[in-house]
Amino acid sequence: MFTNIQSKLILTLVVAVISSVTYNANLLPIFAQENSTQTNETNYVNFHSNIEQIIGHIEKAEENMNNNNNNTLAYTHTTHPIDEVVGLITIPLNNTDSKLNDTYFNELYSLSNLASPSNNITKEEFSKQAQGSTDLSDKVIATVIPAKTLNDTNHNITVIQDLITTSQEEYTEGVKDGKIIMMLEYQDGSAFIHRANDIFNNTESITNERNEISTLFNNLTSSVQQQKDPSEINPIIEEINHELSESLTNTGNGTSTATANTEEKSTQDYISNIRLLLDQVVSVYSANDTVKANEVATAAYLDNFEHIEAPIGEELSNQGEELLRERLREQINSNAPLDNITQTINEINLALDEAQKSLAP
Repeated sequence: MFTNIQSKLILTLVVAVISSVTYNANLLPIFAQENSTQTNETNYVNFHSNIEQIIGHIEKAEENMNNNNNNTLAYTHTTHPIDEVVGLITIPLNNTDSKLNDTYFNELYSLSNLASPSNNITKEEFSKQAQGSTDLSDKVIATVIPAKTLNDTNHNITVIQDLITTSQEEYTEGVKDGKIIMMLEYQDGSAFIHRANDIFNNTESITNERNEISTLFNNLTSSVQQQKDPSEINPIIEEINHELSESLTNTGNGTSTATANTEEKSTQDYISNIRLLLDQVVSVYSANDTVKANEVATAAYLDNFEHIEAPIGEELSNQGEELLRERLREQINSNAPLDNITQTINEINLALDEAQKSLAP
């Protein structure tokens, strides 16, 4: 019998191969198209950031396995990419190189299987597999994203900003009053900061205030290690974002992409976008495009709902997460009847109604 993770992986791969879907940014609402300026309609910034987050999870899995002797947490870090990020990268990767698509997801599953607490493997064996997964992740980035884009200063700045903004949200969930209250989220925040810093160090074309940004990253890393309160972490991240924005150039499509990514979006903006994306889920699922439906549902959660969890409060956040992150995507991946999908989306919209009421002045 297949495990739940293996079943999800196989289903995603099979549907992706059968569908051979071409991503169409024109189907997305305006808010969701803001970063879709590339001619082949793949959002390179989001794709790059998602793979970097996978690498961050792999690094934390190895740290927990080798240094903390915590196989359970290592396993959680290896399952997260399969459970959440796969749906966001399947289509562009499969369209670019279907064999690499299969190889990559098999690699992620193999790493997760090795990390399972039921397996007795040596630290050396896991480290070797983790390095292979990281190397393959780098290959995925280089395969999907053109070299010209990867060498573009604006592109890399925007990826860095996306990573540290995501880290800010994870850290805020994981730390309170100088204490870790959710270890996985704390480690996610730390991992994504490390990935952002690595890209910054390797992007030598970022020259404006480079020493100051480097100092800010060092301060941020140290503060995170000391588990300082989010009220002390957030200003550092905001300052890094500000300094990086000063380095954006005014040539090429990179400017519009970076500008769109760094514009501040309100909680109401995110809620509106979730609703529009949910409408699209119904549309593409009705057309039997399960891969696209899963991708859009995942984007509704990861790229939007996660940004509103703090302001709407724990109760509504947990309710939305159960409906959007778990139930809806599980229904899509199991080919549930359309009526079931619609019912879940109706419940999500009701939760969003309550969220909007809670935010009213």
